[in-house]
Parts: sequence; C-alpha cells; structure tokens
Amino acid sequence: MHIHTPHIRNWIAEVVVNLVGEVRKTSDQIVFPEMIALNEWPIGGIQEPHLDTYSNQEKKHGTSPDKPSREWTCILYLNDNYNGGRTWIPGGETYEPETGSGLLFQGIYIPHGVSKVRRHPRHTLSYWFTTDVDRCMPIYPVKDLNLDEDSYRLQQN
Repeated sequence: MHIHTPHIRNWIAEVVVNLVGEVRKTSDQIVFPEMIALNEWPIGGIQEPHLDTYSNQEKKHGTSPDKPSREWTCILYLNDNYNGGRTWIPGGETYEPETGSGLLFQGIYIPHGVSKVRRHPRHTLSYWFTTDVDRCMPIYPVKDLNLDEDSYRLQQN
C-alpha cells in the first residue's frame, strides 16, 4: 500500500480488522488481506460481471496459483454523488451505494459487475482477502510507486 499518512493507514487497518472479524463470524474462516486498491471509476466507467480470482499482476507475470485465492471481497463506497455505478449480481440484487457503506461477499463465487457511472466519478476502496497466509499483503508502506501489493510480493519471491 502506498499510503504513508499514519492516520489514514490506521483507518484502513481498522477496517481490515473489522472485515476479518466479520468473515470469521459469518463463515468461521480465518482470512488475511491480500490486496487493497483505491479506485476512481470515471464517468462512463463500467465493469461486466466477473469473479475475483487472480490479480491482474499475477496474470501479467504468468504466476497465477493453481487455484484462485481471493476468497472474500469488500467494496467500500467513498462517495455517492454520481448516478449509476451500482454493484450488481446477474439475475440477482443491485446494491445502491451510500458514502461510507460497504459490501462484503465471496467474490470468488459470486459474479458481480458495476453499472455505467454517470454525472461524477465513483470512488471506492476494494479489499480482497485470502485464506493463504503466504499471500498476505505487506503491512508496511511500499515505497516504489510502480509496485502494488501483488507486484511487491511477486518481486520478493
């Protein structure tokens, strides 16, 4: 994570701890944060339904594990002053975002997408959790801005 401001890092860490606890209460699984991403969805941005399986960095480097590891996904909504941009599940629910709310689900099993963003950009924090401790993200700031958690972890191996 490239966030070096202590109070923001502490807030993100507090959210991680709460999410790990929620997963434990819901499923009895022990999970570890694999990656966190701050996302800006531009006006017109859209995402077709997909499963959260491997990171883009793993695909790029051809190092995807034998089986997917992103067991849980959380989307935390940082603003709601846009139109569209809803998280939706094909044949199922549509989640109407509110600033500060979040959606925690098993993104490895539940296909999900984002409807077209209109009026203003959409901002989210995405969290992915794994049951594989070896895939846990670094807990200290990554100084090289060209690396994300996955790139850094892959570089260390």
